[in-house]
Amino acid sequence: MNGWRLLGRRLLQVLPVLGLLLVVVFALEGLLPGDTARAFAGPRATEARVAQVRAELGLDQPVTTRFSTYIGHLARGDLGESNRSDIPVTQLIGERAGVTLSLLSGGLIAGVLIAGPAALVLARRPRSRLAWMLDRILSVAINLPSFWVGLTLATVIGLRLGALPVGGLAPGFAGHLRSYVLPSVTIGISLAPFMARSAATSLRDVLAADHVVTARSVGASGSFLFRRHMLRNALPPTVTLLGFQAGALLFGTVVVEQTFALPGLGAAMITAAAQRDFPVVQGLTLLFGLGIILFNLLSDLAVAMLDPRTRWA
Repeated sequence: MNGWRLLGRRLLQVLPVLGLLLVVVFALEGLLPGDTARAFAGPRATEARVAQVRAELGLDQPVTTRFSTYIGHLARGDLGESNRSDIPVTQLIGERAGVTLSLLSGGLIAGVLIAGPAALVLARRPRSRLAWMLDRILSVAINLPSFWVGLTLATVIGLRLGALPVGGLAPGFAGHLRSYVLPSVTIGISLAPFMARSAATSLRDVLAADHVVTARSVGASGSFLFRRHMLRNALPPTVTLLGFQAGALLFGTVVVEQTFALPGLGAAMITAAAQRDFPVVQGLTLLFGLGIILFNLLSDLAVAMLDPRTRWA
């Protein structure tokens, strides 16, 4: 019952953020340079045609009326249609979301696989030469741009060694998996330094805690001690950090999709922005904003599950 109360309280806290997101996304139309009606009608359209398009889009209506109409369309799941291909934005999202979600999942897995062993070494053997080397490597990796890491991996592993695909999605299920390896590792490398250092700090604090010292004194060791007394208490700060990194993670995914020519939502956003396809830009901006909110909500719920003492004011 306490878990449901926490969830309800967290959802209430999210509502103002969601409202602000809707206002910002709606205001994008006025913030973008140029005339939206002209972009819809085409550069060679007459002024009469532009005026007709402006009326069809409701751009001649008061702002409050247009915002109410926008919210009504959203309530029906209508994000509009691309002004370049006339494809509904919801259809475009449905076709491309799988690529982006697969890349996000692969990047998180790669980040955990890289950061986990590094955190253990930094926490358990902080004065060792290996820990010193890992700390220097993490210091360098934290400053590497995602596109540079991706291009380097693509050049060395993909082109020179020919081990993995470097552009688009290879055919077949196995081909798809191989195509996600380098992009996922690219995202994982950008996440790993933050995750490793946060986890290492948490593990060091847990190792010095009284209950762990007591458990060691009575002979507890190995995987039992790690699972029962260390991991559960060390994870919450790292999970919270991942929530704070949600925006950077989504932005990194956009860059990586473009670097590896993956047909995901990030690549669609960049293409739509270049073509002034406003309905697609607006719809994807809303989706990415909702993704960040959801990611933070899930991280908070994960922390609450790991630490029952969690309270949200």
